[in-house]
Amino acid sequence: MKSISLRIFLCAFLMLLIQDAKSHDMHFTMFDLAPLELNPANTGYFAGTFRIGGLYRTQWQGLSITSDGFNGGGNFSGFQTPSAFIDVPFGIPKKGNAGGLRNWVGAGVSFYMDRVSQLSNLSASLSLAYHLGLGMQGNTIISFGLQGGIAQYRIVDPTQLVFEDAILASGGGVVNPTLTSEVISNSNVTLPDFSGGIMVTHRSSKLGINGGISLNHFTSPEFSFLGGESRLPMTLISSFIMEYELTDKIQIKPLLLFHNQLTPADGTQGGFSSYEFNFQVLGGYHFNEEKDITAYFGAGYRIFDAAIIRVGLDIKGFQFGFAYDINTNTNGLSSSVFNNNNRGMAFEVALSYIAKLYKVPVVRDVLFCPRF
Repeated sequence: MKSISLRIFLCAFLMLLIQDAKSHDMHFTMFDLAPLELNPANTGYFAGTFRIGGLYRTQWQGLSITSDGFNGGGNFSGFQTPSAFIDVPFGIPKKGNAGGLRNWVGAGVSFYMDRVSQLSNLSASLSLAYHLGLGMQGNTIISFGLQGGIAQYRIVDPTQLVFEDAILASGGGVVNPTLTSEVISNSNVTLPDFSGGIMVTHRSSKLGINGGISLNHFTSPEFSFLGGESRLPMTLISSFIMEYELTDKIQIKPLLLFHNQLTPADGTQGGFSSYEFNFQVLGGYHFNEEKDITAYFGAGYRIFDAAIIRVGLDIKGFQFGFAYDINTNTNGLSSSVFNNNNRGMAFEVALSYIAKLYKVPVVRDVLFCPRF
């Protein structure tokens, strides 16, 4: 019975992944360290020459479900999600006195991959953003961003997938995957994908506020492994980040993320609406003003999913982050199906760098010749 229950779970889980693969939206705990995936309006929003970074997430690595009786054998490998980006700001010269406006544009490229067992998606995107400073000092900035690219969805080996009807037809013994009526008509789908976003920020001597909204897949491109008409559902990502200097040494940083699916996915009998709410609080300690070293530690919670522990370190232009998710919802699974009873933990590692390559001005010697 235990073997059969695990097989049924794996079947249901793979079907869920096929449906969930339509989302192709980031699911990062450290969403603030994946700026272009969070909102294209973040493109070029920094002080420097260029910015480069990446984030790697692994999840459910501890889930130990063997495929005894399945074609292929082996264990469930968990989610593997790497991403990378690079972006550059370009200043726009002011014309006359333009009311003290500060404005510039940003351009960047980003890459994202998500793989679990036999399912994977890969995307490459170009992002453009325009940042408009308001007020005499330009402390309040409104940003608009647009992102476009291609997304590839792939089933690595369709013969490794086992569907419910094959399990039932096998009568609970050794499962024969060929006893399914499901037909994979296309195991490799490539499609265009577009997103857009808006962001408002405000900076003062002690306070920084950043709030943004992005709309993903607003063209709802067609997508299907099984043939027929199916479309990527539109999703909405809202974020809020605040930084407040309590003292010259201590900083507090609350972060909020709300991620919601706006349109129902096809084939879900009446529509499926999913959402994510992520709340975190980080505390920062500024060690050295001259060397610009700040350490961060904090915690958070993703509603109905996981508790979060985070640490980070900023050294000049480098920013490092590490997050560990403690899963609080195993969807009815007992701890016995996880290696070492670790309940499906997840972790993330992120690293970014802002380069500041400024040309040193050349000061020419001036020979002073007094007049008589």
